[in-house]
Amino acid sequence: MSIKGYLSYSKILSVGLGISMAAIIYIFFYYNQTIITGLKKDAARVSRAYARLWQYAATEATSGSEINYIFEEIIKKANFPIIVTSANGTPMYWTVDIPQDDTTSAAKVKLEKYLQVMREKHEAIPIYYGPEKLIIHYLYYGDSRLIKQLQYVPIIEVLVISIFILVGYFGFQNLRRSEQRSIWVGMAKETAHQLGTPLTSLLGWVELLKLKYKKSDFILPDQNVKVNFDEIVSRMQSDLQRLDRVATRFGQIGSIPDFKTSNINKLIKEVVSYYRLRLPGGGNGVKIIEHYGDLPDIKINQELIGWVFENLIKNSLEAVDPKTGKIYIETSCKEKKVIINFADNGRGIEPSYQKRIFAPGFSTRLRGWGLGLTLAKRIVVEYHKGKICLAKSEPEVKTEFIIELPV
Repeated sequence: MSIKGYLSYSKILSVGLGISMAAIIYIFFYYNQTIITGLKKDAARVSRAYARLWQYAATEATSGSEINYIFEEIIKKANFPIIVTSANGTPMYWTVDIPQDDTTSAAKVKLEKYLQVMREKHEAIPIYYGPEKLIIHYLYYGDSRLIKQLQYVPIIEVLVISIFILVGYFGFQNLRRSEQRSIWVGMAKETAHQLGTPLTSLLGWVELLKLKYKKSDFILPDQNVKVNFDEIVSRMQSDLQRLDRVATRFGQIGSIPDFKTSNINKLIKEVVSYYRLRLPGGGNGVKIIEHYGDLPDIKINQELIGWVFENLIKNSLEAVDPKTGKIYIETSCKEKKVIINFADNGRGIEPSYQKRIFAPGFSTRLRGWGLGLTLAKRIVVEYHKGKICLAKSEPEVKTEFIIELPV
């Protein structure tokens, strides 16, 4: 998939998930608010009925026992809190969690707080007496415990849905990465297998050439140019051995590598030496500048870590100008970590790509499978328990990668 296609697919997926999430949240909130509104209307209707019942008892000049009966046997059994006050607002009867006979100042303060909340949420219902409709009491009511609990339901539902969506999303991503990894591992092993046989054969033929032609030099046909035969054979052997190492590396992908105590400086020097002989312009353009610190020997897999170094150097060579390019390599040891800095003054990495350079299959070049940095990260992080990151990238100034390996 191309970069634009990848971005388009990711954007559509993100927008679709966002719209679905918003729709689900809206449905839950709407349904929940409908239930809460209905319960509040029922509470208001019942409260008005209680007020009329109280008013009727008072108008008919019933004794205090009837009023107490109405309160104890009817009003007190309501499933929401009620406070009945006098005309001047003094609490007289209530169903909140305060004993009726508690006359302490703390109880009065607590009762006043309940009353204040009820005043803010619902309008008081007056209770009249006689034809003149003289107000003798006010009935206040609050929300039931069920309404309070229902108000938290949408939040809980949204959290649960969010967790399920996140789990599903990351599960899908992990499944996708696992599938890609399996394909690459299989491809790598098959590549190693296919390269192995002809490489072994070529190495054997080179040895035969050395045995048959024991010359220090010879003349190329039709060109009358003298060539050092031993140097040619040496170069051929070097390239074939490198190809053999490449095949070995591919064969180790997906397997548990062998670790040996090695020196990082020595390994980097070998890699740099290989590329320095192949610099553009015969080494008159691009410069590789090295600064090696005093490093302890650490346990690594030389083939795989060497592959990481080669990938970074190769990427730098492709990014820098062939005439003015500079590649900087520096090693140091801090806090029981071997630190390797790779930097160049190439074209850099665009900000929109920087977070995705280690993603499987991601590449800004027309050619390539986007596996170099992905495999480098896997080698450093998974196999060697280290870290690799893009420290900074400023076009034509500095692009720097940092590798940390535990001592």
